[in-house]
Amino acid sequence: MPSYLLTAYLNTSKEVDILNATHDVKRAHRESKIVNGLLTVYLPGSCAGVKVLENEPEVQKKFLNLISSFTPNSTEARPKRRSNTGHDAAHLRAALLSNSVGIPIKDGKLLLGPWQEVVLYDFDDRIGRRDFHILVMGDEAEQKK
Repeated sequence: MPSYLLTAYLNTSKEVDILNATHDVKRAHRESKIVNGLLTVYLPGSCAGVKVLENEPEVQKKFLNLISSFTPNSTEARPKRRSNTGHDAAHLRAALLSNSVGIPIKDGKLLLGPWQEVVLYDFDDRIGRRDFHILVMGDEAEQKK
C-alpha cells in the first residue's frame, strides 16, 4: 500500500495559539497522489492537540474558551520537568483534545465538510515551532498506458 509522509510546522507565540493546518494537509494529500485511503494528522508533544472544526474563527475561539474553562491558568514559574514543557494547565488542556485526527479520502477528495478545517491548539507558553506529521496511505491513481 503506497504511503506518503510530510512533516510540517507552524510558528507559535507566547499565548495559546489556534493554528490552521489545512493548507499543509491539502498539500500532503495532493503530493501523495492517493485517491482512496486515509490521511492522518499526528501532533507529537503533550501541550497541544488537533481537531477538525468549522473554519469560523469565533467557533474556534469558543472551543478554546471551553477547554480553558476546565483548567485555571498557572501563575507559577515553569515547572522543572525532564521534557522541559509547559505548565500543568497546558498539559491538561491538551489532554482534552486528541494528538491525531484521521480524514478519509475517496475518489481523490478529502472527505471534509465544506466548512471544516484542521486546527491545531497549542497551549504551551513559549514562542517556538510546532511540528506535526501528515501520513497519507491508500491507493494511488492507476497510470494510463
